[in-house]
Amino acid sequence: MSFGSATDWMVVMIAQAGPTELFLPESSGVEDGGSGALMLWGLGVFAIIIGTVWVRAMGQRRIDPRELAFRALSRKLRLSHKQIASLRAMSASSGLGSPVGLLLSPSAILAANGTE
Repeated sequence: MSFGSATDWMVVMIAQAGPTELFLPESSGVEDGGSGALMLWGLGVFAIIIGTVWVRAMGQRRIDPRELAFRALSRKLRLSHKQIASLRAMSASSGLGSPVGLLLSPSAILAANGTE
């Protein structure tokens, strides 16, 4: 019998020794590397984020648009909490529904103060 290379000779020697058996270690409990559990956690976190955004959006829809405008304008004008509180108090005492009109009109502030 003539063999062409050393690897051919080794293959023939291993094949003559008998069948090859594969021994696997005992199962460690994590058979797929934990990727399924990780994906489940990821989906859970994603669902919580989507739910939070949805609940917040629904809460924003229930707020009066004038109030949302007042908040946006007071942020844009960089009013302090004290200034915002005084605008709300002037609006309530003069019978205006929303303090957004006071931010938009200097004459409305004078009228609310009673100095006009």
